[in-house]
Amino acid sequence: MSELKIDNPALRLLDILEQGKRHQAAASCREVWKALLQAQNLSEHQLLSRLARVMELPERIEQVREDHFSSLRNKSSYWRGQVESAFTSQSLNGRWDTFRNHIDERTLSELSLLSDVFETRGTHAGIAAKEIESLLARITELRVEIRSAEFPLTMKTMLLRQLFQIQEALESYSISGIEPVMDAVQSTLGLAVIDPEYKQEIKSGSGSQFGDRISSLLGDVANVVTVAGALPALPAAIQSALNLLSK
Repeated sequence: MSELKIDNPALRLLDILEQGKRHQAAASCREVWKALLQAQNLSEHQLLSRLARVMELPERIEQVREDHFSSLRNKSSYWRGQVESAFTSQSLNGRWDTFRNHIDERTLSELSLLSDVFETRGTHAGIAAKEIESLLARITELRVEIRSAEFPLTMKTMLLRQLFQIQEALESYSISGIEPVMDAVQSTLGLAVIDPEYKQEIKSGSGSQFGDRISSLLGDVANVVTVAGALPALPAAIQSALNLLSK
């Protein structure tokens, strides 16, 4: 079995910080983060949720380094101290330089080195923005129709929750990477193992209101994950699961 590629959190954090360095010092922290996280039209809660995912990246980077590159001789965590100081020093209502001033060249250099080391395991191709937009549009349409559908509230809640999990993972892809998307798809299928009614509702060819569309959506999300090179066996596994669901 070929070794899985690493979903590079160092590269994602580096990209965000380098973009942030290009914003004016006197700009509002809130407005800069809205721009960096594509959150201009989102609520305050959604902005803070995405910001929290950025704040999780340093821990994820350390985890990848320890799990896969424990023999690295250079274990400097200078970059992490600077990033965490930047977050604790800023105020969303304050100036951007309260964050930006902590992100110096050494911080960017160390993150760049870690990113290069992680990529020795292979680089994921990016998921095109148009593909994500198309999948999100389908999910949004499905969720609207499910809300107005005539079936038990428990089932409606379950379907909406699982679709939202996939939606949220796709929306935060540029921050959190491909792994949450994989987890969301696997969770959606796994629930069918323990809930027969849910299984009947999402399987194709069952005559259910949304089975064919949900099955098609899951297959298409799996294909996107494969194109990104994250888990080559995922579409085959999902197709097998969908085939089992149809029995």
